[in-house]
Amino acid sequence: MTTDIVGRSDVLAVIDEFCDHSRTSGKSLIIVGDPGLGKTTLLRYAARRWAAEGGRVLEATAVEFEADISFAGLKQILSPIAESVPNAEGAYADILKALFDPDTSTALDRMAVTEALRNLLLTLARDSPILVLVDDVQWLDRSSAAVFTLLARRLTGTRVGLLGSTRPAAEGFFERARLDEYVLTPLDEQAAAQVLTARHPGLTPAVRGRVLATAAGNPLALVELPLALASRGHASPTLDLSVVPLNRRLQAAFSSRIDDLPDATRESLLLAALEATGNLRVLEVVAGERLLETLAPAERARLVHIAEHGTRLLFSNPLTRSAVVNASTAAQRRRAHRRLADGLRDDPDRRVWHLAQSSAGPDERAAVSLEEAGYRLVRRGDIVGAVTALTNASMLSPADTQQARRLAAAAYIGARLGGGIAGAGDTLVEARQLDAGHQRSLDMAMATSFVILNADGDVDTAHRILSGALDAVSAESHPVFQIREALLTLLYVCFFGGRSHLWSDFDAVLSRLNDPGLDIVVLMRHTHSDPANAGDAAYRQLDRLVESLDQVDAPGEIVLIGLAGSWVDRLGGCRAALHRALERGRAADDTNVMTQALTLLALDSYFLGQWRDSERYLAEALSLTKEQGLRLFRWAIDHWIATLAAVRGDDETARRITDELIYWAVPRGVAVVSHLCHYTRTLLALGAQDYEEAYREATSASPAGTIPAFRPVAIWMVLDVVEAAVRTNRHAEARAHVAAARAARLETVSGRLDMLVTAAEALVSADDAATSLFDRALATPDADRWPFDQARVELLFGQHLRRIRSGRAAREHLGRAHAAFERLGAEKWARSARRELRAAGQRTGPATQPGHATLTGREHLIAQMAATGMTNKEIGEELFLSARTVGAHLYRIFPKLGITARAGLRDALTVMDETRPHRHQ
Repeated sequence: MTTDIVGRSDVLAVIDEFCDHSRTSGKSLIIVGDPGLGKTTLLRYAARRWAAEGGRVLEATAVEFEADISFAGLKQILSPIAESVPNAEGAYADILKALFDPDTSTALDRMAVTEALRNLLLTLARDSPILVLVDDVQWLDRSSAAVFTLLARRLTGTRVGLLGSTRPAAEGFFERARLDEYVLTPLDEQAAAQVLTARHPGLTPAVRGRVLATAAGNPLALVELPLALASRGHASPTLDLSVVPLNRRLQAAFSSRIDDLPDATRESLLLAALEATGNLRVLEVVAGERLLETLAPAERARLVHIAEHGTRLLFSNPLTRSAVVNASTAAQRRRAHRRLADGLRDDPDRRVWHLAQSSAGPDERAAVSLEEAGYRLVRRGDIVGAVTALTNASMLSPADTQQARRLAAAAYIGARLGGGIAGAGDTLVEARQLDAGHQRSLDMAMATSFVILNADGDVDTAHRILSGALDAVSAESHPVFQIREALLTLLYVCFFGGRSHLWSDFDAVLSRLNDPGLDIVVLMRHTHSDPANAGDAAYRQLDRLVESLDQVDAPGEIVLIGLAGSWVDRLGGCRAALHRALERGRAADDTNVMTQALTLLALDSYFLGQWRDSERYLAEALSLTKEQGLRLFRWAIDHWIATLAAVRGDDETARRITDELIYWAVPRGVAVVSHLCHYTRTLLALGAQDYEEAYREATSASPAGTIPAFRPVAIWMVLDVVEAAVRTNRHAEARAHVAAARAARLETVSGRLDMLVTAAEALVSADDAATSLFDRALATPDADRWPFDQARVELLFGQHLRRIRSGRAAREHLGRAHAAFERLGAEKWARSARRELRAAGQRTGPATQPGHATLTGREHLIAQMAATGMTNKEIGEELFLSARTVGAHLYRIFPKLGITARAGLRDALTVMDETRPHRHQ
């Protein structure tokens, strides 16, 4: 096998070791080298060796002319084993079949495709080991490159090897980082002379020296340059200019041989070069049955050869293919592309690419095909490919209106689905200039409203533009996919507005269209945007979707289901799927999916009490939104950062962020941001026991006695409103709010809301009833799933028990609350629980002063409260003691601290705290 390979013993040994290791344990290797150094020859050596030892070889040659065709390289690998696709496990088989189905609705995100490919290869490798060969990985299309990159890193423990080749400084989508590489160098003088002698033994010494010097150890140059010299004459100066790069000289060498071929042969060679896959069946459809006879002169010149049992045409070297294309005229290339487009009826993705390349100017037929391809790619999850297709469709559109519409569609898809908000604004400006009078097109409206919402936050303008465009939409005039995206965008506009009247246009369009493809939009309109009025049927549908998430592969669909359940405590059932969506979003560079998945995981982690995880998710999501200018998503991330700060007692951060958000949201009419900031500030005030402030903030988001429609945060705030009302003696308002929550049946929405509503009812009930209700609240199944909320209920229950003089039971609940708040890092809440424990007669830490007697827990608490200026009556009301009892305690406290009046309390307590042994309390 090595008789034709000279001077490459080192790399052959590496390839041998790679093959031996891959056959049993899986491995990847990339051979790196300049053009002509023999990368393809080495790959062919590996293929022969692998097949000789009973293995199966799957090959692909990436071609620069097909870098914009989604999954073009992967399809080359899969085509020979298409009959084996049904052997893959269920969902994997569906994904692989979808690669060849232009009408598929299966999302072909790169992670899912990689998993499916790996599964199929593992299945086939049970019979014989598999070698995947990919020549010129630098020219792989984006989708295939991502799949092969992921596959190359996941071969350990398999019987699959992946061997690729690339150029040293070549740009491309294949990521070589952390993969094993072997870097080829030119042949040494002895090996170069040996190659030249073997292939051209009759050269004169002068020509021989000239070739050796010009070739500089490049094997392909050693073989090809003498042929070019012979055809042009040994005095030809064009092949000996040292300032010309070697690959240019080699292309010139190939061109000189191509020029001598018959016209029909050159024409067929051009078709083969542009077709890329080398499929003889396709080429014979395009060029005619006498194709092989026509190509015979090129075969004899060793420019091409027939391989794989006469089914595939291969070029001797990628430079040969480039030379064929470079030797043609623009008119010849357009004619070839047109013929290929006509012959590729069964492969619409490649057909439309050839159709676009065949156009010399505006071409509506090509533009329509490209637009259709763009929407196919959206359904498959290839956002970059879709934007490219729609942008090209715009460029080929004869009419300005169509050009503007398609450009706007590209802007919307890039911004909404791909996170490219920064460039979308510039694209829309260009689109408006093209067609200033066509503002009501759905594509333009979608893109414009999305950009306005992100860049300016102008809810009313975005609503007016998009609802106006949707008035003219029907199921016949637009594809369901496009209508769904428009409605989702309008849903976000209405949601952010937080005002009921914005929803009338949305509901009217939804009612008029009534298409099953819009079911997820209908569900989000209820459980996400108006959960208090969603109804039992919507929640049953949501639960069915959450339960079947393990069968959903499309990251975008997973995120939508997660959003539908985010306000109503369904994220626990979405967690595994959201992690899957996040990983696939990273694999596909899908900023939209990544940002929303991270935010939903952060929200779930917050309620689970995993605040460090929540912080980590939020930090990554914030970084993405800053990079892409996605203000639409950033507000939610900022809000949750502020909420974490609030419950941890970081008042400064919580107030700074909420101030900034309210300053941004109020003048723009983004009411939902204001409501959420009031929610955060309510928690901040409750933690500080500033109940008047808590009541003002809570009722700004959720007025007492009502659960407002289209204000989802209100369902979270029932206990907040009621506690603040009770603490400020607004008992009628507190009872009215509990009644409103019960009327809305919030206790049926989720276990967490059941616990909070029941605890709120306990706060407005008589003593015995309150005790029973608190018990029932804490008996909620899985109550410990929400540790912060559970601890709040424990604290309230403990306070209630202490008030009715049930000290032991009070200490039990207060102790659990204190431990939970300490564990979470909710410092102010822990301090409140600690004070209550002391008031209930349990010491939580010594309060000693050298030279003085020890204060009891209750005495220390009363001293602290008196030091703040509270009167005996105020202290007594807080601790459920009489003013006289408080006075008696202070009478005993003063001498213990060595003071005679209240004025000395603050300093005495400070000295005591500084000198006593420190403990973590």
